[in-house]
Amino acid sequence: MKQSNGSAFSRSLLRSLAALRQPLIAVVFGLAVGAVVILSCGQNPLAVYAEMFQKSFLKPYYLFSTLTRATPIIISAMATGIAWRAGYINIGVEGQMITGAFIGTLVALYVPGPPVLICLLAWLAALAAGALYALLPAVLTWKFNVSMVITTLMLNYVANYITSYFVTYPLKDTAGDGLALQTIELNEAMHLPRLSSISTFNAGFIIAVLVMIGMMFLTRRTVFGYESKMGGFNAAFARYGGTKQIKVMMITMALSGAIAAIGGGTEVFGLKYRFVDGMFTSTSYAWTGLMAALMANLHPVGMFFSAIFLAGLQIGGSAIQRSMGIPLEIATIIQCCITLFVSVKVVFQFTKKKKAKTAEGGAQA
Repeated sequence: MKQSNGSAFSRSLLRSLAALRQPLIAVVFGLAVGAVVILSCGQNPLAVYAEMFQKSFLKPYYLFSTLTRATPIIISAMATGIAWRAGYINIGVEGQMITGAFIGTLVALYVPGPPVLICLLAWLAALAAGALYALLPAVLTWKFNVSMVITTLMLNYVANYITSYFVTYPLKDTAGDGLALQTIELNEAMHLPRLSSISTFNAGFIIAVLVMIGMMFLTRRTVFGYESKMGGFNAAFARYGGTKQIKVMMITMALSGAIAAIGGGTEVFGLKYRFVDGMFTSTSYAWTGLMAALMANLHPVGMFFSAIFLAGLQIGGSAIQRSMGIPLEIATIIQCCITLFVSVKVVFQFTKKKKAKTAEGGAQA
């Protein structure tokens, strides 16, 4: 029995390590392109990269800053991954983050009661709001066959502009800077605890780790995880095997939205302590999370480390801009190149699957 458990653990470890292979290859190509751009700026790529990684991973203050920024990116990647692996292209993680964070903030600010209890209710309300907002495109797809890609993308703008109105007018904090579009600050008892005395690193990162572990368990150890994976591979085969695809779609999208709301909650309760207009659109957490998910081929462990790496690029890019005069856009170029290299494989797999379905349809005819 012990040998069996040991071999199962070894296989799981090998799968996790294999999941890191693809992002590592993409990173190498992305850094190579970045080196060419740095050379064109008249700088030494090795010196620039040494400074970038030193000020993103090697010094404690910058490492904590990287992990703080990585927290919502990790959770956004998990929200994206759990939907995409089931075949549902959820582009609305940003809107679901905004909705969950906004509703959670409202409950935390305006529902009376003991702070600890209200904080718990706020988190539950945030998860429910994110789940319901993600269910809206799922229902539209089910009832009217509307493209989920389009509806989830457009609902990002709906969530952003509705919350922007409330923060600009009825819920605006008028006590502070009149130019700041934000709510009043949350009760201090609702703040996530800090894990570092030298930075804003907080318990939100622990929540991100728990989300990753929960996703690994859900996708590998549950019936739902198996059904969603089969639906992502081949929806027709999954239906033939007795899987209720509508039920799987609803649960998958609700989970994706709830996870996205957790990411929004960590930003509000762990860092900003209030809802700020544009706090998720300006930072592009959801889109960076999408990059991390594609880099890791939707594997939870790979998404976790890919998100941290991309966050490190952003922190390090800002640092070298200040210290060496290197444009911040260098980090963006590297990110985009990495995503491009990964997207080539995604498009190739999609084309291959489409050809297989066409061949299967022709054979049946």
